[in-house]
Amino acid sequence: MDGLTPVDWGGIPGLDLDLRRERYYRVGVIPTFISERTPSPNRVNLKEELERANLDYLNRLQWLINTDTIYTGDKLIVEQDGFNNFTGFSNKNMQWHALSVLQLLGMRLPIDINGILFTDQERSTLIKAYLIEYEFLATKRRVQQKRGQMEAGERGVYTGRKPIDVSLPLLDEVRQKLKAGRITLDEALAITKLSKATLYRRFKDLEESQNRIG
Repeated sequence: MDGLTPVDWGGIPGLDLDLRRERYYRVGVIPTFISERTPSPNRVNLKEELERANLDYLNRLQWLINTDTIYTGDKLIVEQDGFNNFTGFSNKNMQWHALSVLQLLGMRLPIDINGILFTDQERSTLIKAYLIEYEFLATKRRVQQKRGQMEAGERGVYTGRKPIDVSLPLLDEVRQKLKAGRITLDEALAITKLSKATLYRRFKDLEESQNRIG
C-alpha cells in the first residue's frame, strides 16, 4: 500500500489502514470497498450478473472475486487468498479451476499446480491443455444449463429472462447525449438500467434499424 500513489489508491473508507493490522473486522456492515464495486440486491440485471460470475445467489465478496468486470475507480483487482493453491476444488468449481490456471499461466507467474512445479518451458503446453479443459467444461455447463431451462420450461417454472424495456425514443436520446459528451457512460447506464454490454448492443440494434429506414 505504501508504494501506491494517492491517484491510484484512496484507501478503504471506514478502515484506518495506518494501524497496519494484519486483519480488520467490521460486523454487520458491508465495507465500502466491496459495496461500491459489486451489484446491489435490487439491481435490475442482478440475475445476469450472477450468472456471469457463476453464482446462484448474491455473495458480494465472492462476486468480486469471480467477476472479470473492472472497477474504474482505481486499478485494484481482488483475488482469492491462496491463488496458486488449487487443492480441494469441488467438481462444481472445476471450470473456474481451469480458468484460474490459465490466468496464472498468462500472467507468467510461477507454475505450481496442485503442488506440482512445472518449468517455464512447459508453459505453452499447459496453456493448450487447460484451454481445452476450460472450453470443454464451459460447454458442458452451458448444455446442462440449457437442459435445465428446457425441463423447467416444460414444467412451467421457467420462462427465460425478460429483457429490460427501454423505449426507443429514450434509448436514442441517451445515445445522442452520450455521443456528444453531455452525459457519462455511468449516467447512461443509470438512466436505462442496462448493463454496459446490453446498452451497446441496444445502441447497435437501434443504429441498424435507423439505417434500414433511412
